[in-house]
Amino acid sequence: MLLGSAGTGKTSLKRSLMEEPFNPHTTSTIVSDVSFVRPFGHKWQTRKGKKWREATEEDEIEELAHLLESSDSRPSSHHASVLSAKYSHDELVSTSSIASDLNVESRIQSLLERVRSFYQTTELLIQPFLHIWDCGGQPVFLEILPAFLTPRTMFLLLFDASKDIRERWQSRQNTPDGKVLFGEVVNESTSDLMAKWMSTIHSHLVKHNKDDLSSPSLYCIGTRGDKLEEESKKEVKKQMQFLYQEKEFSDLIKDVLIIDNTTSGKGKSEDPSITELREAIDGFINKLVLSTPVNWVLFRNILQELEKPNVISLSDAIAIGVACHIPAADVPEVLKFYHELGALLYYPQIEGLRNKVILNPKWFVDTIGKVFTLEGWNIGKKWYLLRNNGILVQPLYQEVWQSSGIDPEEIIELLVHFRLAVQVQTEHYDSTSKQYFLPAVLQGYTGNPNEVRPGYELRASPVHITFSTGYVPPGFFTRLATTVATNDNVELNLAHSEVETKSIYRNRVCFSFGHPSDDFVLTDINKAIQVDAYRYVPESSHPVSFKAVCQEILKLLKNCCEKVEDTLYGYHGHHIAQSSSRDVRYVCECKASSSNEVHYIKVKAEKQTCSDYVFCEKARSTRSLTQRESMWFQDKFSYIKYLIQFGVGLISLIILLMLLRFLFTVLANNNSTTANKANILTISNLREVLDVLNDGYFPSNKWFQLGLSLDLLNPKLETISDDNARDSERCLLKCLTLWLTEDIEATWGELADAVDNTGEKAVAAYIRSVKVKSQKEL
Repeated sequence: MLLGSAGTGKTSLKRSLMEEPFNPHTTSTIVSDVSFVRPFGHKWQTRKGKKWREATEEDEIEELAHLLESSDSRPSSHHASVLSAKYSHDELVSTSSIASDLNVESRIQSLLERVRSFYQTTELLIQPFLHIWDCGGQPVFLEILPAFLTPRTMFLLLFDASKDIRERWQSRQNTPDGKVLFGEVVNESTSDLMAKWMSTIHSHLVKHNKDDLSSPSLYCIGTRGDKLEEESKKEVKKQMQFLYQEKEFSDLIKDVLIIDNTTSGKGKSEDPSITELREAIDGFINKLVLSTPVNWVLFRNILQELEKPNVISLSDAIAIGVACHIPAADVPEVLKFYHELGALLYYPQIEGLRNKVILNPKWFVDTIGKVFTLEGWNIGKKWYLLRNNGILVQPLYQEVWQSSGIDPEEIIELLVHFRLAVQVQTEHYDSTSKQYFLPAVLQGYTGNPNEVRPGYELRASPVHITFSTGYVPPGFFTRLATTVATNDNVELNLAHSEVETKSIYRNRVCFSFGHPSDDFVLTDINKAIQVDAYRYVPESSHPVSFKAVCQEILKLLKNCCEKVEDTLYGYHGHHIAQSSSRDVRYVCECKASSSNEVHYIKVKAEKQTCSDYVFCEKARSTRSLTQRESMWFQDKFSYIKYLIQFGVGLISLIILLMLLRFLFTVLANNNSTTANKANILTISNLREVLDVLNDGYFPSNKWFQLGLSLDLLNPKLETISDDNARDSERCLLKCLTLWLTEDIEATWGELADAVDNTGEKAVAAYIRSVKVKSQKEL
């Protein structure tokens, strides 16, 4: 995956990897270009030469022929030949209607006929496929990109080595006629952008990944090496290494290479750094090569044969998998595997997306790119609303996506589930048409984050939402803005005319809160998200105190941040508890403060009141809160009153519970034995437990972690593993048998919690919904 700001030479580097001659008139990649490549050469050499090249349909047939021939020639193979496999009656009954609608049977037969007719002339060699994502570097696409990060990826993080990495970078676009169009100057330096991506990739894909075989790798690639002398190259490399040395993510970065793309395809005259990079990719491939079951490869080929629809349901995917003789319960794992390889998109952790499979990633990014890149933006009011306010109206997206091969309403629904869009209602367009807010399409704000609309009566001191990575994760801010906009008490504070000051940007959004409304502004300042709150009416004329409003805003933001983290980390299967830690910091307004250097006050977390002293981190002394700082904290009287009310209420509740306990003791004793017996699971429930786990698509290869979570002894689990080597389903059966016979108080709730601990959140939720709630264990 090639990452970096616009105009750094990502497309030229891709051409260099393919040994294609340098093209000085290469056009910029606006959204993303996904190439399907076979990296032939050296270890992967075939009769077709050493150069990397784009994969063809013939390559696919050749691969399948090799695999089938190899599988058929080995009687002991675990993967039965697809040519001779038989369907079970149950599989045909459950999937026949879906499979026939998609012509799966005929597609399989057609593909296998072509495989049979393939004339075998080469020996069987490992011939891997690569998906090369040449990602657009425009700021808008950097907001979309987190959805496509996967661990089985080598990241090439590009920067222009001929420029000072401490300078703010500017978006640029190379046009087909050779011109360079310069866009906005982004409010962050190249070094900030590089460090942000390093920390994000580490946090999302490395920090909580226990499988070293699927861990990503990252190279920093300085382009335009032809413009630098050798000493300058060494200095640039040293600056970049200093950026990540002694950081948490330093192990992720393998090296810094300065490359001259102008030498591409020149044989012995080619820059040695290009060859070095090619060899590094070969090594990364070698680490990731897996023996893939033949029916998995057939499954992937059939999915690629489906030109339309580009999005299918999970049940359709399962039907196709069963037709390819993959057990229905294994299909989600196969989809995850190919998602990690960039062959398709599947997000089982995200509500609204877990039952969808996007077959063609390139189609998806191209389709949303038609709106996100503002194609045709100069035509009419609809485009003006999108360009200036980030408001996408229904007539526009229906017009743009009408030829996409899928209902435009389904596409906008996907964007909503990705939290890239949210439905809103504004006065700027016909109320009978749907309107969606897409902040990622807007220009960035480069002004002073403390700038404020004049005329306010009250103002709170700034609050910063900070992250352990030291930077706001890419894509976090725009998703936070869309999530905040879903709240019933919140409205976008849009300019009503071209004369009014613009208040909505990609990295700065102004909201109105409550009725009558107060203003609060969110600003992405790279290393934190700044929160400002203002009141434009006298305090005496407002029914709710400004202090109470500020505290409600903080509660709202905490809740919305958690939802955004669920989405961002859900892309990669991590639970919220594994995410990058986040904190709320209160900007200090003491005399030591300056506009150029921000520092914070230390508070007593949730116990802080307006009357309590705070500690200034810079002056290293205690002091009272200023009036503006105090807006974020309760009055001491209110806090004490709350504790008293809570205490009195608690005592009353205890007395009431004691009386109720006495009254219901007899009834509880009579019914408890029967109820407990009904809820306890025994060995007689083994079949039912297995069925529920299969229905929820629990992966059998996680049986050992499940056993540990069920408090089964490690030696007994090791014995199961030794006795049933390579048969995970048998191991799962034995593990559950051991649990149901040893645990005399086994329940569905206990099983759901154990499944939760293995990381299979969706399966745990399924068990709770169909079993735990029905038995009132919650």
